[in-house]
Amino acid sequence: MTTLTDTPAKAGAFFIGVALHIFVFRTGEWDLATTKIIVSSATAQAAAVLGLIYCGPPEYSSTLLAVKTVSTLFWFLVAGLTISILIYRGVFHRLGKFPGPYLARFSNLYVTSLSAKRLHLYEEVQSLHQQYGDYVRLGPSELSVNDPKAVSAILSNSSPCVKGPWYNVLHPLVSLQMIRTKKEHIPRRKVWDRAFNAKALRDYEPRVTSYTDQLLAHLSATAGKPINVTDWFNFYSFDVMGDLAWGKSFNMLRDGTKHYFMKSLHADMTNIGLFSHLIWLFPLFKATPILNYEHIRFQNWTKAQVAERRANKPNVPDVFSWILEDHEAKTNPTAQDELNLLGDALLIAVAGSDTTAATLTCLFFQLALSPSSLSTLQKEVDALFESSDPVDATTLSKLQYLDAVINEALRLHPPVPSGMQRMTPPEGLWIGDVMVPGDSIVQIPLHTLFRDERVFVDADEFVPERWTTKKEMVIDAGCFVPFSLGRSSCVGKQLGLMEVRYVTAQIVRRYNVKLAPGQTPKAFLDGKRDTFTLALSELNMVFEPRK
Repeated sequence: MTTLTDTPAKAGAFFIGVALHIFVFRTGEWDLATTKIIVSSATAQAAAVLGLIYCGPPEYSSTLLAVKTVSTLFWFLVAGLTISILIYRGVFHRLGKFPGPYLARFSNLYVTSLSAKRLHLYEEVQSLHQQYGDYVRLGPSELSVNDPKAVSAILSNSSPCVKGPWYNVLHPLVSLQMIRTKKEHIPRRKVWDRAFNAKALRDYEPRVTSYTDQLLAHLSATAGKPINVTDWFNFYSFDVMGDLAWGKSFNMLRDGTKHYFMKSLHADMTNIGLFSHLIWLFPLFKATPILNYEHIRFQNWTKAQVAERRANKPNVPDVFSWILEDHEAKTNPTAQDELNLLGDALLIAVAGSDTTAATLTCLFFQLALSPSSLSTLQKEVDALFESSDPVDATTLSKLQYLDAVINEALRLHPPVPSGMQRMTPPEGLWIGDVMVPGDSIVQIPLHTLFRDERVFVDADEFVPERWTTKKEMVIDAGCFVPFSLGRSSCVGKQLGLMEVRYVTAQIVRRYNVKLAPGQTPKAFLDGKRDTFTLALSELNMVFEPRK
């Protein structure tokens, strides 16, 4: 008697799996459909079991036999789907001509394994470029591109590239940063541009100075003693952005303790760093009980903060004022509009805090290793304080060496070390004389590019003078894009620079800085983590009052 688990039935299931890959899953994006695929698969299997029991041959009236039969055929279908995918990726894929680790062509699990080692993916990718060249296939559909010509081709306003699937990571929240279509991005970016224009920045300046004073008070109280500046610069930047996003401080500078928001955010960013190449996992995490507990808790906390901020409008506008004004001007805001508002509130608090804190920490790390650079900076700052009254954001922005020091910190320790993900247009993209096929994920590894001798002379050295008196050390200034480039560049760049300039100038005016006893450069560098934004381990320093 022929049964449904005989060879013809198994072969049929196998080829159905092959057909699903060729005609369905081979094109388009499926990262957000993880839970739907699992539910649909389970539903189809359950329906097949019931169909066999009640409508099939008599021998399948046994539930156990029906389940066994359907499961067997299902796994043959999965085998056909998997084998077809692996053959296509390994032999016929459009990126097959590009070099890279052999296993990387089959699955993003390879690049994920590199990240999972120490969250030093930026160094792993740099090593791969040294081995394979400017174009490295990191995944089935993903290229890492360390070509100076790629900056304009991929990131500029004239680029036909769009943001890649990574930007679905917060779905269904869609903040400004996560918008993938240019049509939707333009009107929302205009609102944000108003929130960061020159007048708005002047309104924010008193907040920046107030929190800078709180930070200086702590440094004064601990002068000459080791302190973990990684924490305290985080306390500073999160307090500033909490005020500008939600109209209230997290009071971390006041209390000297980590707030729930900062701890939860850093835990989330670690997960993003680990699984940023497996975006299909995130919908699964969000939908699975127990696994999604902290996600739901954080979302509810954020909603409460936004609701409180909406009910208490400040006398002096903050960044969220502009976003909220635009939202409330809508006649009939949709559920997605409400989610977008929540996403934008998160973006304000997150984007300006993590990156600012990392830049300050790395900047003072480099100054501690370069006493001559610190001395030169102190002379420039001292001269400004002697000749200007008041010293404000405008006068600080004119200090060339201060900006040079900031640029060098950003160059050696870019806030987004692995760069921003983009996708090529369907027709493909020419980068110089290299054609990258269409619908390919491309990423410029900023850590690697900023340390490329074709772009910067003595690229691994901290030399602020390359931006002032030794400009010949910058071979291609157009490649220096720590804030990205074009329409999707960092909208809060000027606010972040204001904070970094204020804090740096005020500290070096008062203190000499050095690494604390026992703190080694290697320990700090080993503790850096690539979590999309740069995350840092503790850095213990001593601030000694200047004579």
